[in-house]
Amino acid sequence: KRHGLSKSDFVVLFVGRIAKEKDVEFLISAHEYLAKNYKSKLLIVGDGPDLERYKKLAHKLNLDEYVIFAGKVPWEDVTLYYQIADVFATASTSETQGLTVIEAMAASLPVVAVNDESFNTVIVDGLNGHLFETKHQYKKYVESFINEPSKLKQFSKQARINADTYSSKYFGER
Repeated sequence: KRHGLSKSDFVVLFVGRIAKEKDVEFLISAHEYLAKNYKSKLLIVGDGPDLERYKKLAHKLNLDEYVIFAGKVPWEDVTLYYQIADVFATASTSETQGLTVIEAMAASLPVVAVNDESFNTVIVDGLNGHLFETKHQYKKYVESFINEPSKLKQFSKQARINADTYSSKYFGER
């Protein structure tokens, strides 16, 4: 309610530092198509030096209703944001471990991520998420989750299964 979301909204989530290297600009500009065609919401959680610039970009693209900036949230509340999303998205090529991707998968969220070496060991393209090269691919993958609820459900289940392989319990057993 705090962010104007309803249960019927299809929510794409990004969690991270709001800075140029995370390429949040890509997510916002690509979301223009998804918002206009599907009324999908992009929920951006985090803070950083480029937050105001990205808010202005969303406004310029007439996406004020569809791009929601939650700001910095307490660490213990981040899991609540994963729970209200349908998919997790990132265009960042500056990750070293991709922890937010693993967190998203642990919350049963399929991931749509840029094809980067930090993600392609965690995301099995076509099983628990998709890796994209272009804006067209990104939009197509998110659109497929919107249009195919059974695919979303299957990928969500697989994301959770794959996330378990990164748990401390699994790591300890290995």
